[in-house]
Amino acid sequence: MVYSPVGVKCNDCARLPRSARLGMTPSRWVKAIGASLVAGTGVGLGYYLLLSSMGFIFFIFFIAVGIGYVVGEAVSRAAGRYHGLETALIAVAGTVWAFVLPPLLTAALKFGPGWDAVVFSLSGRGLLHWLIMGVAGYVGWQRNR
Repeated sequence: MVYSPVGVKCNDCARLPRSARLGMTPSRWVKAIGASLVAGTGVGLGYYLLLSSMGFIFFIFFIAVGIGYVVGEAVSRAAGRYHGLETALIAVAGTVWAFVLPPLLTAALKFGPGWDAVVFSLSGRGLLHWLIMGVAGYVGWQRNR
């Protein structure tokens, strides 16, 4: 017996037809990636402005959880509430984008575009920054898994 949304069914009756299964269509891929980039850019810039104006604050991990949740929720909604490995990876990529883009932009504006700006912006962060990014990525992963 299989428990289904409409009651208990046998295995044959509970099996969904191929047309009823939800999958990632190309349009959902595009929407999910776009939502990940837009949400990651928005919350990343907001986080960076908050961090630069206030310095290190005590509730930084709570802000990281919020960033992961916002990016994860944006990806989930854009993908039509599809949850799977694909959307989880897109959410993690958007979360990493939120933490990497603002320092890259700042270094590119300061030093000009080039590898020096990339190396400076990514190596200038401490271990705490990478830990916070990992927490946010985990929340985005769990939101879509």
